[in-house]
Amino acid sequence: MASRLLRDLRRNEKLSQHALARLADVPQPTISEIERGRREPSLTLLSKFAEATGRALEIRLVPLDRHSAVATSLRIADRLRPEPGTASESVRVDGALRAVLDFRDALRRCEPDGIDRLISVPATETGFTSWDAFVAAVVEDECARKDVVPPRWTDDPGRFVKPFWYLSENPALHQWELETAPAAFVRHRVLAAEAELESV
Repeated sequence: MASRLLRDLRRNEKLSQHALARLADVPQPTISEIERGRREPSLTLLSKFAEATGRALEIRLVPLDRHSAVATSLRIADRLRPEPGTASESVRVDGALRAVLDFRDALRRCEPDGIDRLISVPATETGFTSWDAFVAAVVEDECARKDVVPPRWTDDPGRFVKPFWYLSENPALHQWELETAPAAFVRHRVLAAEAELESV
């Protein structure tokens, strides 16, 4: 989000990275790293960029949409976290899967022009690359179905699994998952058959 914010600010002011660097008294490579998503700026630094362009940084707390990518990733992380006295691993995994399927259903119900409110803010990392890739695959797949450009965060390196991750633990189903997984899922190396992705 910070990378998009800074890039939009700079472009709206018709400034090059070098020009903004001079105005804000910040090294140009810092701006480049932020815009490429390789560095997360502090609020102080963002404020410095805003003030250099005659603006002020305003922060508001707004409720998350229950079915946004961010809220979904937080639910997944919460459900997968093993804590003393919590449910078994299979119950935790089922809860995480339900969160993903609910998210997918919400995306399916969206009109193409309304999907952005659920996916524009990047999903937070869950601590499990396979699940981070799963969320990115769901977003990319739904964007393809709606002919919408997927958000850039779906291409983050942490959103791809190596080797393939099969949704089923049953090896007898792996070939079926490979053959029927949507293209976006194969790209993210998350192998889930289309039938496994239907909510029940």
